[in-house]
Amino acid sequence: MKDLMKAKILTFILLVSFWAVSFIVPSCGKKDETIPNVDTSKTSQQQTIQQNTQQQNQQQQTQKKDSLSTADKKKEEDKKKEEEKKKEEEKKKEEDKKKEEEKKKEEMTKMETSNVDFAAIWPKKCAKCHGKDGTGKVEGVPNLTLGDTKSKSNNQLKQIIENGKKGKTDDDEDMPSFKGKLTDEEIQAAVKYVKGL
Repeated sequence: MKDLMKAKILTFILLVSFWAVSFIVPSCGKKDETIPNVDTSKTSQQQTIQQNTQQQNQQQQTQKKDSLSTADKKKEEDKKKEEEKKKEEEKKKEEDKKKEEEKKKEEMTKMETSNVDFAAIWPKKCAKCHGKDGTGKVEGVPNLTLGDTKSKSNNQLKQIIENGKKGKTDDDEDMPSFKGKLTDEEIQAAVKYVKGL
């Protein structure tokens, strides 16, 4: 009986050993084959995710470039408008300058071609304050023969004669306005006369 028991135990051990060997050996070979399949599927998933991420990045970069190019175009348009505006302003300034020069030439021509002899008018209208020679008869009245008066433009002198000037005399008497009291031609002749003093 003991022998029978030993035989059963031995048979059992052999069966278990056989079963273990037959199970372990084939599964070892399969593990090597299946691991790459698992890795491959993971790798392909990772590649797909990577590709999707790259595509999204490219789309974002393209959108940024498009928005930048739109902003750049707007800046260029604004710059062109600003340049055109400056050109128009410069052109207007030049036109205004030309008109002013033409006006001055016209006034000079009027003075030069004036038939009015202001030397005859001076004693009646101006000599009372400015004196016969323009050096100033009344205290506080400017000497018209000095550089301050000579440096003024014809238009400035014309404005003073037409509109008058605040006086610096002791009695605070102002130079009166001669607009309406003298004709335009006489005022032009007065400017010429003062310049010639």
